[in-house]
Amino acid sequence: MLIGVVSLGVTLGIFFFDAELPLQSFAEDNSVHNPPKTITYTVVAEDTTLEIAPGTRVEAWTYNGTIPGPTLRATEGDRVIINFINNGKLPHTMHFHGDHNEKNDGVFQEVLPGESYVYDFIAEPAGLFMYHCHVMPVSEHIRNGLYGAFIVDPKEGLEPAREYVLVKGEYDLENQEIWNPDYVFFNGYADQYWSNPLPAKTNELVRLYYVDMGAIAAFGFHIHGTIFDTIISGIWENEPIRTQTWEVSPGNAAIFEAKWKEPGRYLFHLHGVPEEKGTMAYFDVRDATSDAVDGVDVAKTKSIDMWEWQKQIAINLQQPDANGEITKTSASSSEHSQHTPTSTELDESKIIETNLCDVETGSAVPSSNKSFSPKFNQANVGDTVTWTNKDTSVHTITSDDGLFDSGMMMPGDTFEQTFEEAGLYGYNCMLHPWMTGTVKIK
Repeated sequence: MLIGVVSLGVTLGIFFFDAELPLQSFAEDNSVHNPPKTITYTVVAEDTTLEIAPGTRVEAWTYNGTIPGPTLRATEGDRVIINFINNGKLPHTMHFHGDHNEKNDGVFQEVLPGESYVYDFIAEPAGLFMYHCHVMPVSEHIRNGLYGAFIVDPKEGLEPAREYVLVKGEYDLENQEIWNPDYVFFNGYADQYWSNPLPAKTNELVRLYYVDMGAIAAFGFHIHGTIFDTIISGIWENEPIRTQTWEVSPGNAAIFEAKWKEPGRYLFHLHGVPEEKGTMAYFDVRDATSDAVDGVDVAKTKSIDMWEWQKQIAINLQQPDANGEITKTSASSSEHSQHTPTSTELDESKIIETNLCDVETGSAVPSSNKSFSPKFNQANVGDTVTWTNKDTSVHTITSDDGLFDSGMMMPGDTFEQTFEEAGLYGYNCMLHPWMTGTVKIK
């Protein structure tokens, strides 16, 4: 009798324990580890224009021509070599989250236009990471498109699943440092997975690699019709937890795993304001057909990597075009060719008559309140105005209307511009957009 009760208790205990187990698990057969290998990628920073929503084309700074950049993948212990080429007009880098030394951190070794750099590191630990440009102002370089996902698979492998990559980004048509951007989207295009829902099969494990490359506050990632598992911060060492919604903050990641018992259309989105700005999407869950091929049509014993499918959808929607015409906005539609000021009011008392202008020391730090000195200067038609970079950081002198651009001005460099027509000429530093100035030519 006692033995029977104990056996029943053990059986029930195992049943309830199994019922509460998270979906995530490592591969059943982890006895065979593939030896570490060397994986080489080439990533090119390049300027282009992309559509980010129907009828909205914007200037974009990209890795390999799209937003986000390519999804890079390796196995824990692999040597990863990335040949980074900067074909953009500004300095850029690739900063990876994860373990590595300072030479591979992508911060202090800024890569100037036309130059290249080699990142060489061991992929560790196992998990989901991001990479992005870390040239200041970092938020501007990220919002303009310089970011992507980096997946490091565990040595022991993973349970077979249908795998998707979702990289949350943001874009504002007028100010890339604003807290309330015009668009919040997955993989560079607003609401793209509403028109192109993500396919899945009933009782098939779906694994989402999700990274937040935005700047706004954390919002909850929600999947309809299921309680899903979350691997916190995307680190496989972390035990998964059962969640209905999970908040991921800017610069962080998570791995979500879900299943659906019945076919249907199951939404996923960011809860709150972002769902109205471009993150509304859904899974199209269907029963697998009797002739479904394992690893192709349904993930049973073999995983299905959906990234190439996702990438092709993004390319078709974004239509990369370096010569594309940017959609006009209220801030960019004024007739700059007539040198109309961006502000109709200019305090004449603040204008200083001089042909010389400095980039002040400390201008690269927003809180310093330093910029161009004088901020408003006046000269005559035919005069040449000279700017001198007296800061310790790199700057540009870039006109609002595209008339002139100094390129990268290193400390001590000068730039000259001769003005042949009267008018107001606004300009800024592309690296530090809070720095603005105006030249009045009479």
